[in-house]
Parts: sequence; structure tokens; C-alpha cells
Amino acid sequence: MEHLPKYRLLLLLNLFFWTAGLFPETGISEKENRLDKEILSLYRDIAKARDLLSYENLTSLPANTTISFIGTYPNRTGIRIRKYKIDPDPQNKNKIKHSEEKSILLEFNGSVLSRVEVLVVTEDTEIEQKTKTKISDTSPLDESLNDMVISFSGLDGSDSFPLSSLRNDEIKQERNDFKKDFYIKFLLDFHSQLASIIALQKTGGNKNQKSMFKQLNQSLGY
Repeated sequence: MEHLPKYRLLLLLNLFFWTAGLFPETGISEKENRLDKEILSLYRDIAKARDLLSYENLTSLPANTTISFIGTYPNRTGIRIRKYKIDPDPQNKNKIKHSEEKSILLEFNGSVLSRVEVLVVTEDTEIEQKTKTKISDTSPLDESLNDMVISFSGLDGSDSFPLSSLRNDEIKQERNDFKKDFYIKFLLDFHSQLASIIALQKTGGNKNQKSMFKQLNQSLGY
């Protein structure tokens, strides 16, 4: 059997290790592409919130939910849906121990979704700590989602950075983890909430159906 010259053997080994090193990165990129497609699909679904802009008044809302509009009827350009949870102090029912508010702002340019803003505000009165995290996507329907900006403020100060700055390699998949473990779950939560809100408006004055949707929503938490 003919032996390969040493330099050719080294060249083949280097090529093998270089090619093998590409696979983890390729897998990570493919995973991110799948996550991005899921987010874009959710964006298209929650853009149905635009239908609510045509209601002069909303007849009913799920528990622990408020809605505010951007602009005045009938020329509204956006909607903010808020969900909140309040934990009273067990020692004093008139005092709030901990509160959390999460919301999503959807703005439209005509019929096109032009801005998505996610906001989470938590407050602990015992240690007098309030944190605020905001995620802004000003081009929600483009192919790249890594231009969204994350802003944070709390006891230790404030910071703001683009999603693209998070590490996403074989050692740390911070960007993929953020999309999978937080952002998609957040959008799914409000997707469900939005479906309940729209259904409540369509049922009109049917009290039994309204009661049913409220109970279903409450069974999902707040």
C-alpha cells in the first residue's frame, strides 16, 4: 500500500479538523434560523391585534388585563396590551409585597406591523427594588431579528445593547437561548391572550360565552 507523503497527510488532517469545526457552527446557525422563523410566524399572528383598532370601545377583557391605544379613534396606529400580577403582603393585605407587569406594544404603518415593543416591569417593595426590561424591534418583518435592542434598568444602573452582541457559538448560545427560553414564550403568552380578547369582543352580549372565556384565561395564570 502506497503511503501518502507527510505534507499531504498533514494537509488532509488539517482539512478534516477544519471541516469538523464547521459543523457545530452550522448547527447553531440552523437552529437560530428555525427560531427566527417561529418568531416571524408569531409576529404575523399577533398582528391580528390590528382588528381591535376598529372597535371604538372594548366590551370586555380577561382578568388582570388592560389595553391602551396609540392615537384616537378612528385613527389609531397601535395598541398596548398589559397583563399584571400583584402579590399582597401576607402581614398586611393593604400593602403590596411584589408586583409584575408585562406588556406588548404593536404599532402599524397602515396595515403593516412596523414596531414591536416588549416590556417587563417588576417591583419588590420589601427591598425597594424596581427593574425594567424593554425589547424593541423596529423592523419586525425583516429577515434578521438580531437588530432588536434590549434595554435594562434597575438598582445597579442601566444598559442597552443590540441582540446581535450576544454570544452565539458552540461554547455559549446566549442569543438562541434568549429567543427560545424567553422571547418566543413571551410572544406565545400574548398570542393566547390576544385570542381571548378578540373572542370576547366577537361574542358581543353573550354573558355565558364571556364567562367561559374569562375562566379559560384565568386557568392559564395571569
